Amino acid sequence: MRENGPLDSLPSGSPSFFPAVHPSQAVVHASEFPASFPQADDEIDLRDCLEVLVRRKWLIGGVLFAVFVTTFIVTLAMTPIYKATGKLEFNLQPPKVTTFEDMLVPQTQTREFMNTQTKLLTSDSLAWRVIETLDLVHNPHFNTEITAEGEDHDAQVREAEVQQRLLKVFLDNLEIKAERDTTILNLAFSSPDPALARDVVNTFIGSFIAWQLDKKIGAAGVANEQLRKQVEVARIRLEKSEAEMNAFAQKAGIVSLDSRMNLVYKQLEEINSALALAHAQRLGREALDAQAREVGVSALPMVIDNPLVQELRQQYVQLESQYEDKLVVFKPDYPEARRLKARLDDVASKIRHEENRIKGGIRNDYLVALKNEESLRTQADLAKTSALDLNDRATQYKILEREVETNKEIHQSLLQRGKEIDATVGTDISNIQVVDHALLPVKADKPRIQLNLMLSIGIGLLLGVAAAFFLEFLDNTVKSIDEITDRFGIGILGVLPEAEQKFADRLDRLVVSDPRAGFSEAIRTTRVSIQLSTAAEGGTRTLLITSTAEGEGKSTIAVNMALTFAAAGDRVLIIDADLRRPRLHQVFSPSASGGGGLSELLIGSKSLDDVICATEHENLFFIPAGLVPPNPAELLASRRMRMYVEQLHEDFDRIIIDGPPSVGFADVLVLSSLASGVILISTLGRTHRQALRLFRRSLLNINARLLGTIVNRLNVQNRFGDYYSKYGRYYYHPYAYGDGSAELAQGDVPQLEEPRAS
Repeated sequence: MRENGPLDSLPSGSPSFFPAVHPSQAVVHASEFPASFPQADDEIDLRDCLEVLVRRKWLIGGVLFAVFVTTFIVTLAMTPIYKATGKLEFNLQPPKVTTFEDMLVPQTQTREFMNTQTKLLTSDSLAWRVIETLDLVHNPHFNTEITAEGEDHDAQVREAEVQQRLLKVFLDNLEIKAERDTTILNLAFSSPDPALARDVVNTFIGSFIAWQLDKKIGAAGVANEQLRKQVEVARIRLEKSEAEMNAFAQKAGIVSLDSRMNLVYKQLEEINSALALAHAQRLGREALDAQAREVGVSALPMVIDNPLVQELRQQYVQLESQYEDKLVVFKPDYPEARRLKARLDDVASKIRHEENRIKGGIRNDYLVALKNEESLRTQADLAKTSALDLNDRATQYKILEREVETNKEIHQSLLQRGKEIDATVGTDISNIQVVDHALLPVKADKPRIQLNLMLSIGIGLLLGVAAAFFLEFLDNTVKSIDEITDRFGIGILGVLPEAEQKFADRLDRLVVSDPRAGFSEAIRTTRVSIQLSTAAEGGTRTLLITSTAEGEGKSTIAVNMALTFAAAGDRVLIIDADLRRPRLHQVFSPSASGGGGLSELLIGSKSLDDVICATEHENLFFIPAGLVPPNPAELLASRRMRMYVEQLHEDFDRIIIDGPPSVGFADVLVLSSLASGVILISTLGRTHRQALRLFRRSLLNINARLLGTIVNRLNVQNRFGDYYSKYGRYYYHPYAYGDGSAELAQGDVPQLEEPRAS
């Protein structure tokens, strides 16, 4: 069978289980190590959070189930509680039967008023009043600690304690809530007995209304008693002021200051009235007299309207007309003309006489009015003097009179208020109206099974998620592939899925026994990634495979990796350099180690020809660990080890060293200086961050070359990478997860060639 190149063993068109990583991103050389580690991204990745939830799903489900079952059991074990509800309406201003104002100061602000009513409803005195009314002390549904009362010296103390306890129970079960933007209060009481809950609410409403009325009656009684005292004091003051006023009136000779009863004021009033009238008459007659003097009396109305003057003027007009007619025919000396002229002169003389008489009468009327006014003015001055003298004497009298009136008004007001208080006490109108009485509740208010179970689901999920993230926070292992590259700067050479359970007994040689398995495909992909990453430098001939801790699968990967290189045509030697807990001798035939092992080679008891064993696989040779020495690190660091490794390069194309775990041992550092490249085996959920950090820093200190890491045992079912498992399963069906014995139906696909490296 012809030899194959490094890449010839990769089947044409065969996809890998996980995509290969580009060499430029997969390898970090020792010379390229940064002085400090890269900072991890602090942003929260939703995908990482979902991976945590998926990975911890059983914990979340367990917490959820525990909370749900506990809540369900506790809810079913709870005693049903019934709630009865009633409604009260409050008026800011109570209705008034009388004009009497309430002794209690009303609140004008709705919020303060409703807060006050709420505080009053939760008072201890009202609660105890309801307890006594319903005899709740002896009700087993309310007082669950009923005990026989004994007579001892602590009876009063016990009674006070019982009262305080019952008040607390009552107020704890009482619920008072004001409806928004109204003056309505909702009252509710909870009890295991629905009838008791209803009776307590209704009794509470009635007791509160009666309590408010009792408060008003009590306040009215106190106010009435105080008013009686004030009435008595006002009566004494009134009698005293009246006596003082009467005594002063007798001494001053004052009967009354009323003008209707006082002679001085009455005369002054009459004289003033007469004087005003006389003054008006005098002014009118004076004006008439002045007009008569200036323009004459002929045009005055009294002359014009005088019957005698009117008659004489008519005669004069007639005679004047007859006289003018005669002059037309006769001369003035004509006897008839002279007679008419004489009669005209006589009538004119009578008219002038009558006008002079009227003018003299006007003058006499004016003089009489003037004299009458002067006389009345003199009398008014005398009466005013008497009134002023009376006013001087009546000033003190008026003061005493006002005091009497004030005392009388106070006395009458107090008497009226006292009568209104008596009338108010007899009324039952209140500012509290019952909107709804409590009805018998038919459905338990608590426990609310559906609500409790829904809350338990929500709380259980929250607690489960919190527990998952808390454990995730406490877990210091690497959780994702991106964390290895981003946080520690280590490239990924390959990702190996967790092998199925049916491959557990042949996992060490799975690439040979089942080359189509997902694990086998991932191993071959990793081998290609290693070859590509070192192709520019002529290839890496010596590979050290190690891990940070035991149990991460480094030996299994070393064997399968050696088988893949051998199948590709390389002459491969695998060395079991774990001189503390060797395992490779169990993988290969025990007879293959007949000449001893590495420890015997390093101490000089065996030669290379003695320890190199051929295996049943072509191109694959094996050096076992041999006997476990007391000083493994010193043997591996010896000159013999370095000399033998250089000598083996002449006979083998690829040397794979299976080293011990790195943490706690110096063996890996020694082997790293001998190898061309170091491959770290890491496992998500098992490899600790601190161990990974120490491993990388140790290689940095000795300038060892870290090719990258192989992520082993990736559980694709618990992560979002199960796309690859589905891809592999459907692509290779029916071979991918079988034993390779299934046959294709004829005509389905062409006959596949056998792997060239087998």
